[in-house]
Amino acid sequence: MHSFNGRNTERFAEPVSEFSHSRNVPLVCFIINVEGDITHIGLGKRGVRAGTDLRRLNIYDIFELENEISAQSIAESTPSRFKSYLLNRTENGGLIATKSFEEFLSIFLEKAEDAKYILNKYSKERKIRIAQLSKLAKRNLAEQKEAVLTAMNIAGINKEELQGWDFIETESSSFLDGINNPKIREDSMIINDLTNLPGFDLMKSSKFSSSVFKNDKTKLTVLLANRLPLEELLGTDFIYYNEDFKCFVMVQYKVMEKENEKFVFRLPNEQFTEEIKRMDSVMDILSKTLGTEDIHDYRINNIPFYIKICPRIEFHPDNVGLSSGLYLPIDYLKLLQSDNSILGSRGGRAITFDNVGRYMDNTSFKSIIEGGWIGTNHNQSQVLEQIIRKILENGRTAVFAIKKEMQRNHEIN
Repeated sequence: MHSFNGRNTERFAEPVSEFSHSRNVPLVCFIINVEGDITHIGLGKRGVRAGTDLRRLNIYDIFELENEISAQSIAESTPSRFKSYLLNRTENGGLIATKSFEEFLSIFLEKAEDAKYILNKYSKERKIRIAQLSKLAKRNLAEQKEAVLTAMNIAGINKEELQGWDFIETESSSFLDGINNPKIREDSMIINDLTNLPGFDLMKSSKFSSSVFKNDKTKLTVLLANRLPLEELLGTDFIYYNEDFKCFVMVQYKVMEKENEKFVFRLPNEQFTEEIKRMDSVMDILSKTLGTEDIHDYRINNIPFYIKICPRIEFHPDNVGLSSGLYLPIDYLKLLQSDNSILGSRGGRAITFDNVGRYMDNTSFKSIIEGGWIGTNHNQSQVLEQIIRKILENGRTAVFAIKKEMQRNHEIN
C-alpha cells in the first residue's frame, strides 16, 4: 500500500518504514489517494536506506485504473480472518503477508477488470494451478528455468521478464511456453535468424520452443529443444553460445542431497560416469581441432564442459534469483573423484561446499563466459554436432542460449 499524492505517473520513490523483501521476487504496490481509494497499481523495489528505520521504496510500471476503488471496501469483503489485518494495512500502509495479499487481490480483480491482464499472474487461482503440477514436471521446469536465468544473467538481460510464468495446457511442455510476455516471442523468426549456428540444421528437424530477449546492447535467443512431456524428461543440459566469440560452453546440473544438515553430491554416480564418458569422447575430437590466430579466438581453456552442483532446485516461478551452487570444470571434477579431500570417515566419497576446494559461483562464472575466456574455439564450434545430436536423443532437455551483441565491434573470419 502506498500514498501517491498526485506525482509523476511513470515512476516515483519515497521513504517508507523499513521492510524486508527480496529483489528477486515481484512486489505489487496498490497506490491509494488521500480519500482511501486505489487509483493506480505498480511494481516496487526495495531501495537503499533512507534514514533511521526508513527504506526507499521505488515504484515503476505504474498503471492508472479506469475507476477508483475503495481499499477499505475490498478489505471488508475478505474472509473474517484477514479483515482486521487488511483494514489496518489499507489505513496505515505496509507490506501485506502472502495469504492476505492473495485474498485482497482476488476481491480487487473482481472490481478492476482493466487490471486483470497485469495482475492475474499473481492471483491465488494461478498459484493453485501451478501447485497441481506433478513433482517431476515441477522439477524439470525448475531446471529449465535455472538454465534460462543463467543465460539471461550472463548476457546482462533483465531477469524480471520471466516473472508471471503460467501455463494454459494441462501440462506445459517447456518453461518458455509459460512466459507471459508475447513481445519477446519470435518463434517464426528463429530458423532464419540462426542459420549459421553450428548444429542448428539438426535442431530444425526437432521440436523446440523459443524466445528472444533484448536490451539496447544484447540479443539473447533461447531455445528449448526436445519437447517431450515434462514427465518423460531426464534432466537439463544448458548450452551457451557466445556468437561474438564463436564459442560454446555447456553446463550439466547435478543435485546435492541434504544429509545431517549438509548438502552432498555422492560419488561414484553411475549415470554421471556414463555422461563423463560422453564428454570425453567429444573432447577426443575437439582436442585435435586447432583454433584460428584471431585474438578473439584465444581461450584460457578450450574445455567446454562444466558441472553445476547445487541443492535441489525448487520451482518458484516468480523468483528470478539463481540457485547457489558450485560450477566446476569437468577436468577438475574428475581429479576430485579420486582425491582424498572428498573421502569421508567411512570410506565414502562426496562433494560438499566445504571440501570442494576451488569453484566458481554465479558471478565469477558469468564473468569468464561473457568475455569469451573459456569454451570452444571457432573451429571446434563447427564440429559439435555430435554432442548436440546425443543430447537431443537421450531424453534430456537441451536449453540453447545464443548471445549476440547488438552493436558488434569485431568479427571473426
